[in-house]
Amino acid sequence: MGLDTMLLFPKAREGESAGDLNRRRGSACLLAAVIATPMSIWLFSNLENIWPQIMPLEGSAFLAGATALGTALAILPLIAGLGFLLAIWFGVESVFQARQHPTPVIDKLIVVAGLLVWFAPVIAALASAGRALATGRIHFVRPPRDYFLATDPIAYWQGVGFWIIMAGLFGFLAWRYWRGKLLARA
Repeated sequence: MGLDTMLLFPKAREGESAGDLNRRRGSACLLAAVIATPMSIWLFSNLENIWPQIMPLEGSAFLAGATALGTALAILPLIAGLGFLLAIWFGVESVFQARQHPTPVIDKLIVVAGLLVWFAPVIAALASAGRALATGRIHFVRPPRDYFLATDPIAYWQGVGFWIIMAGLFGFLAWRYWRGKLLARA
């Protein structure tokens, strides 16, 4: 197990409960996300200043500079996104496991954040269907298409139905995860 794996996914200490271990793992992942997010923002916002310094280089210096820049551009946003999602995951798991140090306020915040993250695809799909119903137009990005209720009602209603079906699927999957946690606690 490498150093990076030990930092993000620490092993259990002697006598440590599963909830405390997951809370520490969530904290480590959140720390990684908090560090990587501003670094990503800084890197992408200063890219037009960084690239002109790398571009005139030649040979192995150019190769090293371009590779380092490309690697940072690829990995930092990934660390930020995955770190946030894993922090929510471990945090939610820690709330529903035995812990030595209860934190009811933080637990409630973690559960609210977890519910928001898990049900965000449902909200987005319902928002797309609602926007289509309000405007009479539904838009798909790939391939780029617009279907209007007035000119193509069959395709329009198929598009609205698609988003409603996707919202139902996403909702079902999120509920399958949360059902055991929320109903068992009640």
